[in-house]
Amino acid sequence: MLIECKIKKKVIQFVENILPLHSEKNNINYTCSTAMTFREVLRKLNNRYFYATLVFLVVIFFIDQFNVFEQIRLHRSLKDQKQQIEYYESEIKDSKEYLYALQNDTATMEKVAREQYMMKRDNEVVYLIDTQE
Repeated sequence: MLIECKIKKKVIQFVENILPLHSEKNNINYTCSTAMTFREVLRKLNNRYFYATLVFLVVIFFIDQFNVFEQIRLHRSLKDQKQQIEYYESEIKDSKEYLYALQNDTATMEKVAREQYMMKRDNEVVYLIDTQE
């Protein structure tokens, strides 16, 4: 479109140089419109390459096995799974710390034995109080 405008301007200048009276009578306009009319747009879009590209894009975005919607679903699923991985890694770390404390710290070992297994020393009496009504 811009090339056509430049050519049009050169032709008008050439005609003015040859026929100066002719340009004064007709009052030739130098401006070119870069806006395309609806027919020009349809003419440019009415070819097989446009249709082939359009079909290709429709297949890729909507019909294909890995279409846009599937990609969005997979991305969300991947995000959720990464969060689960972080959660379970922190749980593993806490469990390893607890296991290390149970194996090496006698106070922790005694606490677990008393609270979870209701063990007591020889000279102690344990009273269980039920708080649920």
